[in-house]
Amino acid sequence: MNQHPIDQHQTETSSSDTHDRVTELTSQPWNRAKAQALADDENLTLTDAHWSVIVFLRKYYMKHGLPRNARTTADALNENFSVQGGNQYLYQLFSKGPITQGSRYANLRTPAYATDPSFGTSY
Repeated sequence: MNQHPIDQHQTETSSSDTHDRVTELTSQPWNRAKAQALADDENLTLTDAHWSVIVFLRKYYMKHGLPRNARTTADALNENFSVQGGNQYLYQLFSKGPITQGSRYANLRTPAYATDPSFGTSY
C-alpha cells in the first residue's frame, strides 16, 4: 500500500489565513431561511439552542478551518456545551449527529470520519 505525503500548505486545516475562510463563508449563498428549509425536510424546527450550535460550528470553522477528522470538532463542541450537558445535550438537538447534521445546516463541509455507516454511528 502506497502512502502519499500530505503537503501541509495545501490543506484547509494547515491554512493560517483566516481571511480565506471568512471570504469563503461570506461568499456562500447561506442564510437562516435556507438552513431552516433543510431542517424542515427532516421535520426539525431550529430553536435558539440549535442556532447556538450552528453559529459555533461556523465560528469554529472560520478560526480553525476544516479539521482533519470529526473528533476534533466533537471535542470542541463537547467542551463548549458542557454546561448544558455536552454530547448528550448535542445529540438531543441533532439526533443524526451534531457535526454531520449541524454542519449541513451551517452550510459547511463535513469533516472526515463524521459518519461510520458500518457501525451506524454519526458525529
